[in-house]
Amino acid sequence: MKKIKQLRITGRVLNAILLIGLPVLTLILLEFYTHVPWDLTPPIFFLNLAFYYLLFGTLTALTGSSAWGYGLAPLLPMLFGLINYYVVDLRSSPIVPWDIYSIGTAVSVAGNFEYAVTPRLVLVVLGFALTAFIGSRTGVKIKKLPARLLLLCAFAGGLYGYVANIGTDAVIQACGLDTTLFTPNVLYRNNGLTAGFLGNLKFLMVEEPEGYSPEEAEKIASSCETQEPEPDRTKLPNVIVIMNEAFSDLSVFGSFETDYDYMPFIHSLSENTVKGSCYVSVKGGNTANTEYEFLTGDSMAFLPMGSVPYQQYIKKDMPSVASYLNGLGYRTTAIHPYLATGWCRDKVYPWLGFQEALFRPDFSDPQFLRGYVSDNSAFTKIIELFQEKQADERLFTFEVTMQNHGGYSKDVEGFSESVHLTQLADKTTSVRAAEKYLTLILESDRAFEMLVNFFREQDEPTIILMFGDHQPSDYITNTILRLLGLNRETSDDVFFDNYRVPFVMWANYDIEEEEVEAISANYLCGLLFQKAGIPLSGYQTYLEELRQEIPALTANMILANGKRYRYDEGEKQYADILNRYHMLSYNHLADEGNRLQNFFD
Repeated sequence: MKKIKQLRITGRVLNAILLIGLPVLTLILLEFYTHVPWDLTPPIFFLNLAFYYLLFGTLTALTGSSAWGYGLAPLLPMLFGLINYYVVDLRSSPIVPWDIYSIGTAVSVAGNFEYAVTPRLVLVVLGFALTAFIGSRTGVKIKKLPARLLLLCAFAGGLYGYVANIGTDAVIQACGLDTTLFTPNVLYRNNGLTAGFLGNLKFLMVEEPEGYSPEEAEKIASSCETQEPEPDRTKLPNVIVIMNEAFSDLSVFGSFETDYDYMPFIHSLSENTVKGSCYVSVKGGNTANTEYEFLTGDSMAFLPMGSVPYQQYIKKDMPSVASYLNGLGYRTTAIHPYLATGWCRDKVYPWLGFQEALFRPDFSDPQFLRGYVSDNSAFTKIIELFQEKQADERLFTFEVTMQNHGGYSKDVEGFSESVHLTQLADKTTSVRAAEKYLTLILESDRAFEMLVNFFREQDEPTIILMFGDHQPSDYITNTILRLLGLNRETSDDVFFDNYRVPFVMWANYDIEEEEVEAISANYLCGLLFQKAGIPLSGYQTYLEELRQEIPALTANMILANGKRYRYDEGEKQYADILNRYHMLSYNHLADEGNRLQNFFD
């Protein structure tokens, strides 16, 4: 009897140890997906741990058994961490709350990627499976319904309170949480994945800038008037803008050798041509954010890192380049040769003032590359619109391509690399992926040549702008960095150059040639309008004046006085200038009832 009693005591002690220890192990495993858990300070570690005790307790009370509660609870962070692991791998930044709006877009392109299974990943998943199995062997049962309901209210209420307060100033100060949004990978490493993710919930709404009021925004805007158009608007050119998916020139990191020039036509253009480097706020994904910056003139610098305005903030009519050109008599068309619902474009384009929007079903028998409509077919659709229009119509056509979308490591029948990195004899998967990417850029160059050659023969004045939305994922650029002996972790130049893409502007009539050393996507439309002779709105006039002081501004960097700053560093030096811009962009995006309509449109 004594031995049985001792065994029972031992079993209870072991059970208690498991009830206390398994949530700790779950937290450690979740952190270990992408970094080491001992980076967390003790206050932040215990802040994250509190969530797991509440989660395990809630599921135990809900099911009436620790065997069920502790068996199920580890599976939720296991799945969440696994998704985050691949999100980081594909776009170089972690999952954020507003990614829930992007699920449809993510699913639509998921099949074009390969998902590497590393020893670390296998170890973590096995650890979660073992944790869930051990949890299912614990022996606490809550048989009485009143007790279960009481515990459920306590734990679920605690969970709600945790989520509601994790982002408050009191918790941030008490635990020493990192609040630097512009580096989400670092923020999640410092705050823990759970506290980092839940702390971002408060950014689902746009925050008002310091000192903002509609009157203050109007005061800032009052010095910039909309330019008056010429009486004869038929002199205005057709305007074609192409935001080319993942179009970039990887030589921004340094010169490297290939057996074939991957951008021969664009490199050869000089007459009636403007070229340069454009800085953007994203890399490897979130295409719609560069699109947003170009079409609105607003900067992602003032929004939470990783947010997507198309999905989170634009829910009604909003002035843009399209609505402005409508007022000048242009026929405005948006083209995207893929799903209409991607980034909610089917809803957002009409809200931004586009008179029509064409998507994949509007393409008849297009050519495909790797399952995406080719740039050649995409640009042919622009030519069709031109040929169908009335003689006195002026076109503004804005196209977002798909040909160069990610998934470069996956072998696809009928597509192989024709551009090779001659300095790398080893043809590993990553090297071949980089060569496939460069081959796609060559195809874009050829398609652009076809488009330019068509408009060379047209009498109507037409100006064409093409720029990239972002660089490809890190697994492509890492190959070039390795070739050049560069380290993204230690080089500021690599950090900045990760957000540089080329732009090229060409007209079939005389424009002043120029090489623009640096600009950012929010300014690019103003430059286009100046070269095209299109009058500027009040907001575009303001942005052109701002560009003289800060030639490039993104969510990651500020270029001013010939020096590149990481955003948090530059923000301190140019706080007043940036706050004025922030007020105008907030009025534009978020303060619909007091929007300075005539200033933006």
